[in-house]
Amino acid sequence: MSEPYTISVIIPFYNAKIFLNKCINSLINQDFDKPYEIIMIDDGSTDNGVKIIKENYSSSIKLISHKKNIGPASARNSGLQVASGEFIYFLDVDDDIAKDTFKSLYYEAKKDNSDLVMSDKIVIKKNKMLREKFYLYDSNKVFIGQEITDEIKKRLYDPLYSDGLLGITGRLFKRSIIEKNNINFKKEMRYLEDETFSWDVLAYCNKVKYIRKQLYFYHIYPNVSSGISEGIRNFPMSNFIVAKNSVENCFRKRGLSAKESTKLSDQALIYFTIGALVSFSRSIILKKINLQQGKKNLRKLISDILTKEEVKKAIKNYSCSEKENKWIPRAISWKMSRLLEFMCFRRAKQIISLRQNSH
Repeated sequence: MSEPYTISVIIPFYNAKIFLNKCINSLINQDFDKPYEIIMIDDGSTDNGVKIIKENYSSSIKLISHKKNIGPASARNSGLQVASGEFIYFLDVDDDIAKDTFKSLYYEAKKDNSDLVMSDKIVIKKNKMLREKFYLYDSNKVFIGQEITDEIKKRLYDPLYSDGLLGITGRLFKRSIIEKNNINFKKEMRYLEDETFSWDVLAYCNKVKYIRKQLYFYHIYPNVSSGISEGIRNFPMSNFIVAKNSVENCFRKRGLSAKESTKLSDQALIYFTIGALVSFSRSIILKKINLQQGKKNLRKLISDILTKEEVKKAIKNYSCSEKENKWIPRAISWKMSRLLEFMCFRRAKQIISLRQNSH
């Protein structure tokens, strides 16, 4: 009888022909002595990239094909439905990983029965490595119980917070947690779907381990439109409400009172909303999307935000960080759309400058 899979790698892709070989080769050449499976979900591609997989990797890969493009959330769900590994590992098709990734993460997970094991990322832009010496924490860490709760709270109060325990790529998730609690990606979402899934999983994690190694190679392609620009263009304000509910459920499952969980979810709603507005403004400034259409979509989102009862309630509970532009939550509170738009663009320019200087 063959040994069961230790890891199920799930990779959705859409018209990603130019990335396939590099991504797949980084997986099949792992320095790892345990069996693992690679599940690739073709989300309605039209570029014939599937032919590359069938001709070169047919024996190594489970291939799922969607007849039409239905989005990364549904594509990942298709992968989860057939996955049989002890752990789940999500990888984006335009990224790749270090040769010792699975060995490093898996044996650390097994050592003390961790529910989630994560590492650091190297950012690569135009073949140049950025943030080579950037690490999430100063040393290897184990987060248990209340330490997990305290750490994920930080995500909601610091606009410059880098991933931390939240995120889906480059980490091992214990599949039994996902399966037992019926966790999946919200198929109606194309923005914040990763974040929402992460909150849903962390609701049930008792032990999270961080390994201080840069094992995931995250590639930036300046001329490719971003998920934020596509997500906001196609999806309504209701997506932020879905994310808010996941945050509230997470803190309740982690033992916080209903009152405190609600307050944190209100914080999350405004935090995610501001983050989206600033990120979308940044995409317009960087010309990732058409200026005229971008401003039109941004103004529509602002209008939706300022008329939502949930936002009106949540803004009263919002705690503004010292690192934020305080005029943005004020403009939301005062329902001043033009001021909100202006301040989001100002903040976006500041962030662009900060990132350029840090590189």
